[in-house]
Amino acid sequence: MEPTIQERANKMLRYRWICLATLWLVYFFVYFDRVAPAVVAPELMKTFNISATSLGLLSAAYFYPYAAMQIPSGVLADFLGPRLAVTIFFVVAGIGTALFGIASSYEWALVGRVMMGVGVAVVYIPIMKIQAQWFRHYEFATLTGILLTVGNIGALGAAGPLAQFVALTGWREAFYYLGAISIGLAALTFFLVRDKPEDMGYPTINEIDNIKVDITQTAKDDGIKLREAIKIAVTNRNFPWLAVYAFFVYGPMMGFQGLWAVPYMMDILGFSKQVASNVLSWWAVGMVVGCPLSGIISDRVMQSRKKVVIPGAIVYTLGWLYISLSPQGWSPVTMSIFCFIMGAFGGAYITNYAHLSERLPRKVVGTAIGVFNLFYFVGGAFFQQFMGTMLDGYGKVAGKFPVEAYTATFWLCFGGMVVGTAALFFTVETYIKIDKPVKPASQTIKA
Repeated sequence: MEPTIQERANKMLRYRWICLATLWLVYFFVYFDRVAPAVVAPELMKTFNISATSLGLLSAAYFYPYAAMQIPSGVLADFLGPRLAVTIFFVVAGIGTALFGIASSYEWALVGRVMMGVGVAVVYIPIMKIQAQWFRHYEFATLTGILLTVGNIGALGAAGPLAQFVALTGWREAFYYLGAISIGLAALTFFLVRDKPEDMGYPTINEIDNIKVDITQTAKDDGIKLREAIKIAVTNRNFPWLAVYAFFVYGPMMGFQGLWAVPYMMDILGFSKQVASNVLSWWAVGMVVGCPLSGIISDRVMQSRKKVVIPGAIVYTLGWLYISLSPQGWSPVTMSIFCFIMGAFGGAYITNYAHLSERLPRKVVGTAIGVFNLFYFVGGAFFQQFMGTMLDGYGKVAGKFPVEAYTATFWLCFGGMVVGTAALFFTVETYIKIDKPVKPASQTIKA
């Protein structure tokens, strides 16, 4: 007996969470890879006998290919499909992670780090595509917030817990295991994830909600070519302003959380490596709170993108001003509070994805987010490497960088955020206020 429409709808509404949960697990390790160098920075400098500039380049070697892959990632999400794209490239990430661990020279470590960046680059946008295909538009920002929460739990694991693991086994072993886990997750993605409900014989979310779709317009959207998709994305009124903000919000975040926070706390505040790593964990905890909360407030409370991201950006900017003026005298408790606040309010940037993608043809969403994401990760790469260059410019005193060196990098972060926050005021609101679908009385479909 053929399942009824109701039965297929209920199965779809359940199975979408299997797809998304599998990709959330993958994304956990994307963030783990991203910020792990902050914890193993002293070991990397000692093992390969490198300067701060070279360490900055090694960490940034993840971000440059990640940025370069954003447009291809969007294309793969749109034209190859999220399932195969994530499967193939997360295998590449796993191989690169293992290579980073076994590298016998700085050059081979760079190769491994580049492979990691290439591989994990094709995860975020496919997840955005899955959300767009399986979920309702007014759930988008909330789901994006949850996704970044999962990622920041990964970042949390790459702080204190990774420091403890490295202390027990060595930094190389950590990357061996991480490479094997990545390849296993690629296989799990292949077997469990499906690109859209129709691949499982399920109705679409619009069919379930009784939303009529203009078939002619849908066919027209599906026929959009890559060049046209990119043009639609970059000529969107909000794109340039959001791109400026993306560069300056994520650059300082990755410069500090992703690399230089632990050395700063050890050199200037006198923390041990384990204490510094534990303190840095609170940045990720802040994002675990701030990312989903920003999405929920944006979707359900304020029903606005600008009214959420701008206050978050202002507080985040003031945080950089405060540490620039007071770089010394922090205790583990006060620095933990600072990191939590910066993570929580910095996490408001997640609403930008909904801000950009709303009112775009569905076929170009992946490509648009891909082009947009490029600015986040170019910012991350630039700040990590340039902050290292600034530190080297001051030189070490008694084996440590002086407080003036770190203070200069903090002023750089503050100045960038002033520009980024100002750009947000030029965006226009995009939130679409509509009534949520009401099911006919005869329907008993469970969401």
